[in-house]
Amino acid sequence: MSRPFRPGEAVWVELCTPHPERAEAFYGALLGWTVRAERLGATTYRMCGVAGRDVAGISDAAALHGGRPRGWLTYFAVDDVAASARQAVALGGELVTPPRYLPAAGTGAAVVDPFGAAFGLYQGESRAGVQALNSVGALCWNELDTGEPARAVAYYRTLFGYTTRQRGDAPTARPYTLLMLDDVPVAGVLELDNEWPNLIPSKWITYFAVADLDDALARVAALGGTPTVGPVDSPHGRLHLIKDPGGHTLCLIQLEGGLRPAPDSCDPAVTR
Repeated sequence: MSRPFRPGEAVWVELCTPHPERAEAFYGALLGWTVRAERLGATTYRMCGVAGRDVAGISDAAALHGGRPRGWLTYFAVDDVAASARQAVALGGELVTPPRYLPAAGTGAAVVDPFGAAFGLYQGESRAGVQALNSVGALCWNELDTGEPARAVAYYRTLFGYTTRQRGDAPTARPYTLLMLDDVPVAGVLELDNEWPNLIPSKWITYFAVADLDDALARVAALGGTPTVGPVDSPHGRLHLIKDPGGHTLCLIQLEGGLRPAPDSCDPAVTR
């Protein structure tokens, strides 16, 4: 099998929720996802797609992660999930879901970093990761919001081998750091306006592309979600943070060009 994602790239996103059936209805109506059920042990994993391409998953948080974490979880590609999990813990993180083989996919694990942000590690086998990037309804960016930007960046640099670059065109006065692989930006780190470190737990934010932000926000409200912060005019399009009906935060963006370059496995027909 080809390996289109490099270690350190965000390759998958999963909503961990105690009410997966409600989430399926909300995101299907908001982002146009179709959902198919896949058995995962004693539970059901909801595989979400756009135009026949897998873009995200919805899991029962209690069944898959013992109730931790909840919300959107970003998985990063690794070559050896067991070794990466050990390193993540040795650097100060907490392993909340030990490496587990997922049939028809690969092996995944979940970690909470030293500052409270949950993330996943994924060693792909039959499923490399998302099959679309930057298209409507699909993943386009992953961002760490944290009150401890310097220490958090050091943690992820050591774990994934990133280089960094400060972004001068960020749509906020707060400092923004790009995490890079071979001079290609793969994720961002936004410094929270947080006077006391860790008063606000760090969180990985998942960005999804929408065709029309105003229309999407109206649908969010009609479907029981809540627009929270925005709209913000960014160099890559207007964006808005929202909470879904379960209280889980994500970002919607009316994308103008791609935020991440798409690997070979993402069909150019479904990416911009």
